[in-house]
Amino acid sequence: MTKNPKKKRLYINIVTITLLILGTLVAIKFAKGYRPSLENKTIQGTGLLNLTSYPKSARVIINDKLTTVTDDKLYLSPSNYKVTIEKDGFYSWTKNLPIKSELVTNTDARLFPIIAATSPITFYQVKNVSLSPDGTKIAYTLNNAPQIPNNGLYVYSLSNNLLSSNNLQIAENTQNRNFSDSLLIWSPDGSQILTVFSDKGKITSSHVLSTREKTTGTLTDATIRLPLIISEWQDQYIKINQPNLTLVPDYLKEILTNSATNVYFSPDKEKISYSPTTNLNLPENKIGALLPNINSTQETRKLIKDKTYVFDLKEGTNYELSVASKSAQVQKNIILSVDATPSASIDSLKQLKAQTESFYTSNIVWYSNSRQVIIINDSGINIVDYDGQNLVNINPVGPLYNFAVPNTDGTKLISLTNLNQKPDTFNLISFDLK
Repeated sequence: MTKNPKKKRLYINIVTITLLILGTLVAIKFAKGYRPSLENKTIQGTGLLNLTSYPKSARVIINDKLTTVTDDKLYLSPSNYKVTIEKDGFYSWTKNLPIKSELVTNTDARLFPIIAATSPITFYQVKNVSLSPDGTKIAYTLNNAPQIPNNGLYVYSLSNNLLSSNNLQIAENTQNRNFSDSLLIWSPDGSQILTVFSDKGKITSSHVLSTREKTTGTLTDATIRLPLIISEWQDQYIKINQPNLTLVPDYLKEILTNSATNVYFSPDKEKISYSPTTNLNLPENKIGALLPNINSTQETRKLIKDKTYVFDLKEGTNYELSVASKSAQVQKNIILSVDATPSASIDSLKQLKAQTESFYTSNIVWYSNSRQVIIINDSGINIVDYDGQNLVNINPVGPLYNFAVPNTDGTKLISLTNLNQKPDTFNLISFDLK
């Protein structure tokens, strides 16, 4: 008896479709991290640990066992793991990471050299220094150069410049005017520098200098125009601050504008460092509750007056930086309105300087990648993760004026420090962080 060929084809099609459906389901489960367990004879869900680091090819030690090298991906059973990433010549990075079923956990470890190679930027004594608002240039004053005309005010570019020198002298010292004795204030757009000379708190003279070319001849005194300059620069900061604050949850915006000082956004605008002026409690982290996976470090929602905290806008998490401290002389108040009658006082000018120079108001500076913070304390120059983990020492010698800033890509750190020189001689030194 001949079998029905139509039925045969139907059976084949049904089997094929069934196998395709089963294969697709298995592929989906496999892609989600499910793996067969021979021990339990079941299919278990796993989580993906994405191991990345800079520099690459660093050893990965999980629960005290050498497992792989970065960059790599591992499927692990849901649990808590102690992950250490290390490389010869660099400080190790360690963190306890929870692995959750069907979720990806990232390391993104930044390793810093134990002994950073150094190179001098200046040689003849720097006594005054200031960082541009965008973090790409340093203004500094040079003294004791062999040629007297070489002493004066300079601008150093932190970006690699293949066509010209990174150093530009924008003004010379004179017998009656030494820029080392002035207050240096960058304009919000970085195109000008205001130099203010004072005696016992009273302004004696001031000058507005271009940062793009050398000013020659007699400098025009700008003291009479200071109220107008302050007003114009306050207005520019308002246009910068208001859009930034739209990214902030309402409850934190209230704190930052009315109950906090030294508010500084990270370079990528996704994190904020700040110091509350009173004891406060942050509400429950509703942002983090909606996300499948967030930073595993224990956060702090109870704020203590004068402590320093970092808030992560993407995850809604808040961490205390216990190694941070405020300056006793100057505190930054975020500018959100123009003074009705701006006065040309030293205090108002210092507020303009404090808007972008966090080393002027505290001992912290954001690192270029927004994942670390530079800390200046009794042990010298340190770098720590934004959540307070993995503190490492870059140099045991502390810088003058707390000045230690990264270049634009984070491969170097520039510090006003003393290395192998007379005790009272400080110069700009570059530390290689690659």
